[in-house]
Amino acid sequence: MEQKIDLQNFSGNLPLFPLPHVVLFPNTMLPLHIFERRYRKMLKATLKGEKMIGIAVLKPGWEENYEGNPEIYPAACMGTILKHEHLHDGRSNVLLLGLKRVKIKNIVTPLPYRTASVAIMEDCCEGLDPADVKDFRRKLLHNYSEYVIEFAGTGKKFPTLSNSKIDLSYLIDAIASSIGLPIEELVRLLEEIHVGKRAEYVLKRMEVQLKKGGPKVTFNHVAEDFPRLHLN
Repeated sequence: MEQKIDLQNFSGNLPLFPLPHVVLFPNTMLPLHIFERRYRKMLKATLKGEKMIGIAVLKPGWEENYEGNPEIYPAACMGTILKHEHLHDGRSNVLLLGLKRVKIKNIVTPLPYRTASVAIMEDCCEGLDPADVKDFRRKLLHNYSEYVIEFAGTGKKFPTLSNSKIDLSYLIDAIASSIGLPIEELVRLLEEIHVGKRAEYVLKRMEVQLKKGGPKVTFNHVAEDFPRLHLN
């Protein structure tokens, strides 16, 4: 189910932590290891403030300017710090819970780390009636079960979703986070606010892969920093 966090007094400014190979979605959890000096400063300020961090996604070519401010996609995910472990050498381990999609309007401060003015992107369900929602849920869960069967015995762990009561929006994001889609496609899903369009996209991708005899995707980039589901 959705984690209830009061955002009524959110300032609208969000420190950004850009990553090249991870997309955070609402209601998923992301473990982070903070070691760079600039992001240590960010974490210190964040813990004293709203305890919110925006997980942005670096565009291709980021390696050439990583020490500066390489380009990022305009959509990010706002997360709240659930846990924080400060290590003796100044590094930290953080557990972040995704809350909302946000659109980056402009960069307020570029250094030592980026802080952005953001607008929350609320889900849109225009044109979706209860029958549509039920049908999407049925098809998504069916295809997801097929994925789980395809990867049985491979060591890839999939969260249990068949008995979950999470709503359609979070079901879509949960599945998208779990099936090894390329980063570019995950960004596209993060940018899409219409729940029906997100459902159709994920269904089509799953159906194509399953018709080919199984999902031809790799999970090499899925490590400890890969978003985990938060269903309770």
